Amino acid sequence: MQFDLENLNPGTKFFFDETDELKGSVTIRVCAGDDLRAIRKQSSKKKVEYRRGQRIEYPDTNEVVENELLWDFCIVDWDGVLDKNGGNILCTKANKVLLMGKSPSFSKFVGDKLSILAELEEEEKEVLEKN
Repeated sequence: MQFDLENLNPGTKFFFDETDELKGSVTIRVCAGDDLRAIRKQSSKKKVEYRRGQRIEYPDTNEVVENELLWDFCIVDWDGVLDKNGGNILCTKANKVLLMGKSPSFSKFVGDKLSILAELEEEEKEVLEKN
């Protein structure tokens, strides 16, 4: 098995229309491990409460911030994402957040592809564990 140590999680390109690659694509990657921990650290604060003399510590997560960071990480790039006039929409964090939060078709496409990637990773993990 080979690894690119410069880019361990480059993403996978998914086409909007598998029969016509010219209609555009989105490059997506799964967020796990160190990257997921970093996002959780940025989006959570430790909260402390005292109950019956006991100190209870738990994370208080800002889900809006966490989702924005996850979407920015998972969507690596895109091609052929167009505005209503046919102009290219730049692949920026703000545009990723806007499309994921307001466009059901775009968020469903990305969510479906993330599920596929997660399933493939799980299958690969099972194969490696058997060997």
